[in-house]
Amino acid sequence: MIGRRAFVGGLAATVGGCAASPPSPPAEASTVVDLTHPLGPSSPYIQVRDATFPFRRAPIATIATRGVYANKWELTEHIGTHIDAPCHFAEDAPCLEAIPLDDLFAEAVVIDLRARVEANPDTELTLADLERWQKAHGPLPQRSVVLMCSGWDARWPSQERFANPDAGGVMHFPGFSRAAIEHLAARPEILGIGVDTFSIDPGRDTRYEGHRVLSAAKKWALECLANLSRLPPSGSRLFIGVPKVEGASGGPARVVAWVPHDRGPH
Repeated sequence: MIGRRAFVGGLAATVGGCAASPPSPPAEASTVVDLTHPLGPSSPYIQVRDATFPFRRAPIATIATRGVYANKWELTEHIGTHIDAPCHFAEDAPCLEAIPLDDLFAEAVVIDLRARVEANPDTELTLADLERWQKAHGPLPQRSVVLMCSGWDARWPSQERFANPDAGGVMHFPGFSRAAIEHLAARPEILGIGVDTFSIDPGRDTRYEGHRVLSAAKKWALECLANLSRLPPSGSRLFIGVPKVEGASGGPARVVAWVPHDRGPH
């Protein structure tokens, strides 16, 4: 596993600095994959009466009127591609600004459930799925994030298709089983877990049981990820760029993966 210093060095080489010449590629040739949906007024969100609402954007200045363009935003913390801080469901757990910087760099473990999800949107990532991954790829890496690739990101930005409610309003989309989350929450090598759906819990779970387990273990979650199908089962690395907001239970995130060229996608 590459260290954070080398990882940051690769990042610096990739994005460049103030040099006039083009930046040099990272020492370890890799492809950069954006795992983030654009956030805007049409972004899907979990609809909770008298609580949540769409992302709102309004201008406070324009080039024509003030010579500068700027907007104000109104949003909830858990909209678009975002991170759940541990304090989201645990009072004594760290909020967003207290997550250590080192914990925002992670080795990616990707478990592909797309075939099952096509047949059953209520599919869960189970202990058996974790065991199959480890049998094929070895032990879970140190400082890793386990990601569920369900293909659900293809439904973005349709609110109806992403929420997938039934006639009674119950949402149906895949997530982690409680047993799988309990197992991962107890593993010291795991920093967090992530999904390409609204929630790490399956859509029909209205009590967010898995969230409570993960938060109690002081681990974070990533939700509404994109492009997980472009990552291999192992070997890629993530950086989660999050706003450092005091007391935040989460926030929109720019999640970026580096995939070594000797690793293919699923």
